[in-house]
Amino acid sequence: MRKTIEDLTEEKTFYHRDRDAFGNRTKEPYQKAVKRPVQLVTGWKRFGHYILDALILGLINFVVDQVWLAVLNTQDPFTLYENRAMLTIIPSLDNMVILVMYYFLCENYLQRTIGKYATNCVVINQYAEKPKADALFGRSAARLVPFEAFSCLGDRGWHDTWSKTYVVTVEERDRLRKLLNEQEGFFVSESSDLLD
Repeated sequence: MRKTIEDLTEEKTFYHRDRDAFGNRTKEPYQKAVKRPVQLVTGWKRFGHYILDALILGLINFVVDQVWLAVLNTQDPFTLYENRAMLTIIPSLDNMVILVMYYFLCENYLQRTIGKYATNCVVINQYAEKPKADALFGRSAARLVPFEAFSCLGDRGWHDTWSKTYVVTVEERDRLRKLLNEQEGFFVSESSDLLD
């Protein structure tokens, strides 16, 4: 069974405190493997992702809503009355579809949204790899749950835990990949010119 990023350990130095034969305090160092926590992106960075992506989604929704209004709005008063219900229902539905598709397409093809690009963050799965499309679609659809955005005030949002994904910096992803390879017995060289 493969190790996950939550199974990773790292060596830490601890000290035994004791007294020698003369009563002096001594510290004896020893190494111990402890669980390595995943350095998740939290707080203001997550809020920054949300604001940037919300601005982009707002712009996309505005353009799409204007197109719908132009298509449905005519000068004939009878047609306008019949289309009034469509003028209120369609923007709500297309805004939800746009939200899901924006997050899904960005994270499926780029492994991050435009907001995450700004802070050099990516979405990974439990193996520090790009998540599968079904997990990313579930992650995107989970954003439709009311008040889901407030769940990101903790370490991981609902859309992260439900889809078993993590938001980390690019540097943390690379560190996690290296540690996973080392602890599974695959040693990776630091140099990128292995074939030269």
